[in-house]
Order: sequence, then C-alpha cells, then structure tokens
Amino acid sequence: MGGLSITVNDASDAKDELSTGSLGSSTKKRRKDEMSGHDTDTLLKGNEGLLRNILDSTDDGISFFDNNGTIRLVNNKFREIWDIHDEADIGKNYVDAFIKYGFPQLKNASEILSKIKTFSRSTENDSDILYFKDGRIFEYHLFPVVTDGVIKGHVCSYRDITMSKKGEADLKEYALELERSNELKDLFTDIIRHDLLNPAGLVKGFVEILLRREFDPDTTKKLHAIERSNKKLIEMIESASKLSRLESISALEFKDLDVGMILRLAIQSLNGEFASKHMVLENNATGKYVAKASPVLEEVFVNLLSNAVKYSPEGSKVIVDIIDDGDMWKVTVTDFGEGVADEDKPFVFERFKRANKGVVKGTGLGLAIVKRIIELHGGSVGVEDNPGGKGSVFWVTVKKN
Repeated sequence: MGGLSITVNDASDAKDELSTGSLGSSTKKRRKDEMSGHDTDTLLKGNEGLLRNILDSTDDGISFFDNNGTIRLVNNKFREIWDIHDEADIGKNYVDAFIKYGFPQLKNASEILSKIKTFSRSTENDSDILYFKDGRIFEYHLFPVVTDGVIKGHVCSYRDITMSKKGEADLKEYALELERSNELKDLFTDIIRHDLLNPAGLVKGFVEILLRREFDPDTTKKLHAIERSNKKLIEMIESASKLSRLESISALEFKDLDVGMILRLAIQSLNGEFASKHMVLENNATGKYVAKASPVLEEVFVNLLSNAVKYSPEGSKVIVDIIDDGDMWKVTVTDFGEGVADEDKPFVFERFKRANKGVVKGTGLGLAIVKRIIELHGGSVGVEDNPGGKGSVFWVTVKKN
C-alpha cells in the first residue's frame, strides 16, 4: 500500500526493453497513464493511512479542512476533545460542526465563532484560548497549509493547558496573598514603632517620676516591678521592629570595617549591664580585623553579649575573641552560665524559640536578629558547649576583606 502497482506483463515488457538498452515509448506512456489514474489514488490513500497513524499518536487534537471549509481529516484526540461520535460529521462544514459541538461545551463560544468564520480565508497563523464549561482549558493554533505558494486548506491543533493555567492562577493568587501579607507586616511594624512604643515610653517616664517622689517601700517595690516589665516590653517592641526591617532587606551596603572596633563599641554600650551583675568581660580580640561589613554588625555583638549577661550568674566572666578562620573572621562569645542543651542548639537562633525559658522570660528575637544580620553578611552562626567548663560558646563568621 502506498507504492505504484506493477503487473506481471509490465515486468516482462520492462525486462525485454532493458535488454535492448532502453524503455519503449509505449511502456513509458502506459506508466504515465497509470500514474495519473488509479495508482495516484492508491498513493494518496497510503499516505493518508500513515498520516492518520502519526496524528493519532499525538496528545493534541488535530483537524484539517479545505478552502471550502469542509472537514477532511481529524485524529482521535480531536474527537475525544469535542465528544464527536458521528462519522457523518466529518465531511461537514467546520462552522456547522462548531455550532453543533462548540456552543454546548464552551463558555466563550460566541467569541470564538466570530473568529472561526474567517478561518478559511485566513492567510496567517491564529491562536486563542477555549474555555470549556466542564473546567477544561485548551489553546488552539491555526495555520494555513501551503503548496507551491497556494493555500490548500488549514490545520488546527488543540492542546490541553488546563493544569498550566490553573498553576498560573494559583501562582497569581499566591503572589496576591504574599503582597497582602507584606502589607499587613508593614502595618504591624508601623504599629509597633509608633502605637506601641510611644505609650510604653510614656509609662517609663511616669514611673521614673513616681519613683523619685515615692518613699513607701511597698509602693516603691511595685513601681520597680512595673519599671522592669515595661523595660522588657520596650526591648521586645524594639527587637520585633528591628527584625521586621531586617527581613525586608535583601542586601546591605558594605565597606571595609574593623570587626574588632565594632566589637569594642558593642562592649562599651553594655558596660552598665556587666557592672549591674558584677561580671567581668575579657576581650582577647586586640588586633585589627578588616572585613567587608555593615555598621549594623554592632547589633549582632550587642545581642550576643546581652544574651551572655542574661544567662550568666552574677560575678561570672564572659570571654570574647576573634579567630582567623580561613577567608572568614570567627567571633566567639563564651559564657559560664547554664549552657544550652544539645536538643535546643538547632533552635536557639530561631524566632520565638528559646532554650531554658523557665529561667529568663523573653521572645528569642535577639538571636533571630543575629542570624538574619549574619546571613546578610554571607556568614554563619552557631552555638557549642564551653570547653573550659560550664556554659556556652556562641559564634558568628564574617567574610574578610
């Protein structure tokens, strides 16, 4: 099937003529007549069968109609998409077929009909989206079939894009939810900075005034309790505000800075806290440690040192040092407090997760701030047991210049 039909007589004639060195004119004429007759139909039918096999192997629906708009060929996927069971519908006008099968199934049938009425006259490619009432979404592509510069008809393919469109819709919805979430976060941050911090500041001021005027021991004790609680509230509000701002930053501005100098500034800012607990701070970082850093790095050291004070007993010692660690500076803060249990170590830098919560009340935002700032510096954080005894070693790394 698909080749030329050659009879026994034809073969005999050809053999005789080949023996004389050429084909006779009568045989050539017969070949020409056969080519223009039934053998041409055989060849076309053979190609049509091959074409059907190819088209039925694709996941796309395919249809071909001629310049008169008559449907000449469709594949099984096309029938499945449009739920066509009547063979008689193949051979009809494609507009009539669309009215019969498209209108009952499509949400946008009227819109598509106005376009397909021009298909048979189209000289350019066309495409659009088909929205089925059952939730399916297809994309069609129309293109003319051209032979020797003449349009012989049009092929239209139909591809199921339901999942990709739903994925796009889900992604768009997620983006909108994320945008709303960011707006709420910005609103919350603004509330923290103004609507909460201002009243807390007023409470602080009034308590200080009352403490200067009050001499009753019981009242003074209660006022000090209010002062301590309000101080913790202010610290929490400021920490939450800082963390919120840091999480919205994707990068910091860096310049050459001496990490040792930044560490000394942080130590100086906490002298009062160390003195209040009669603690000794030993600073072994006496050299110069240049790194590509941001001034916000001081916040890291303030939080690590403040954390060491909170978790260390009165009269104990805190040791700080900067170690050469390849292409990084490793800053360590060693305390002699109760230490951190192994099961808690992976979580101490996560927000709202604190080791040993029963001893010190708080939110855990300080170490979350540490982690975020170091991440923006391209470094890492960690905590280990103090090798010199009871306590912990908190460390961070910063890239060298």
